Amino acid sequence: MSKASRNEKIVYMFYLLIDAIKYRYEQQKKKKEQQKRTTRMDLKELKMGYSIDQHDYAVRLKAARKFLNDGDKVKVIVNLKGRENEFRNMAMELIRRFQNDVGELAIEESKNFKDRNIFIVLVPNKAVVQKAQQDPGKKKDKPAKNEVSASV
Repeated sequence: MSKASRNEKIVYMFYLLIDAIKYRYEQQKKKKEQQKRTTRMDLKELKMGYSIDQHDYAVRLKAARKFLNDGDKVKVIVNLKGRENEFRNMAMELIRRFQNDVGELAIEESKNFKDRNIFIVLVPNKAVVQKAQQDPGKKKDKPAKNEVSASV
């Protein structure tokens, strides 16, 4: 083998290596771009008892609406301990009421009314969430009706 052909092989191998590194870099870049475009949906849990107070219920409902507007799934859990299992129908009624109060903002994904932990998983309704994000400031644009000017 002559020195010239050996150098040509080395140069050729070098360029193959550079091309492989460049290809791998471009693939990593594409993968990162795809990950940026995908939306992640987290699962948020809200726990309550079957005999929850009205204010506590309102707080859980407000939190669920916020999570759903942010695009997260919500899992509503009612724990039944000991003799509370006798009041299973009240717990199921509570979950149905919660689902009705959330309204069109969420769609039921799955539910379990058989075990001690009764739960329902709600997924945000994409059409309603997008509509809400497009019109966020409609309430703020209205002028106040009861304004009084204090000019002297």
